[in-house]
Amino acid sequence: MSMPCRIGLVAWVSAAGGRPRSVGVPMTPQEIADRLRESDVRVTPQRLAIAEAVLNSADHPSVQQIYERVRDHFPSMTLATIYSTLAVLEKSHLIQELPFAQFSRYESNLEPHVNLVCIQCGNVADATAGTGAVVRLRDEVAGQSNFKVAWQRVDFHGWCRRCAAAREAATAES
Repeated sequence: MSMPCRIGLVAWVSAAGGRPRSVGVPMTPQEIADRLRESDVRVTPQRLAIAEAVLNSADHPSVQQIYERVRDHFPSMTLATIYSTLAVLEKSHLIQELPFAQFSRYESNLEPHVNLVCIQCGNVADATAGTGAVVRLRDEVAGQSNFKVAWQRVDFHGWCRRCAAAREAATAES
């Protein structure tokens, strides 16, 4: 199975006092283990594999996708292990769950940003633009409404490059 391509983003992530990292730049297993330990998460080979599948992913994987990525190395791993590890990673502020209508996806970019959601193939990617606008909007809403924002989520729904090209090709053929 091919892994999704890495998208070189310029945003920085700093989770719960962890070291900042450039989003889209894969972390080594040692860096991931260090981040887990910094968050007081016990490091096991299974947790490390699950964390790596999310932290080094550009496609906001679902539980099923994470399972498919780690099962070759851990054939006896269960979905329950994946769900419990994701809960630990989220509680430790290393990842964030993105609930969607069909199923949840998980991401490691905890900084304000825009998610691009393809309505045809379901892929979710971080936009490289708009971070400043999201931050300004969050600050403006908080300032004008006397509301303390804990987190926000901005999704743009449309067609990814591949699906848009397929749609255009299908339209051109008809």
